[in-house]
Amino acid sequence: MQFIGQEIDVILPSGFSLEKKPPAPESFQWHGERYTVTEMLAAWHRYGKPEIRTQGGRPPYFVRSARSQGSWGQGRAYYRVRTEGGRLFDLYYDRAPKGQRRAGSWFLWRELALEEESVGLDGSDQ
Repeated sequence: MQFIGQEIDVILPSGFSLEKKPPAPESFQWHGERYTVTEMLAAWHRYGKPEIRTQGGRPPYFVRSARSQGSWGQGRAYYRVRTEGGRLFDLYYDRAPKGQRRAGSWFLWRELALEEESVGLDGSDQ
């Protein structure tokens, strides 16, 4: 596994409607090279989880909702993809707005060796 952690440019499928919940990209550019995604192997999400509790020990409704849907500008959507040539990458979309843009940013998190295809599919090693 090789950690990369660099912002990338992506091409998304046409016709998606939710800006904060984009699909896996069709391709991405890294170090001047375009990588075409041939297969999405996994997707998982991490949303901000405020630790607010009520007197009964149960989080309020808005906290429970944020755990499953995310709050505006918080959280990440992760995608494990295979590219032409068989390379494996984990990408993520960071929902935090950047500057004056409402949209978040895409990052190339890491490259995996072929034998690591099932590493961290549940997001446990993030």
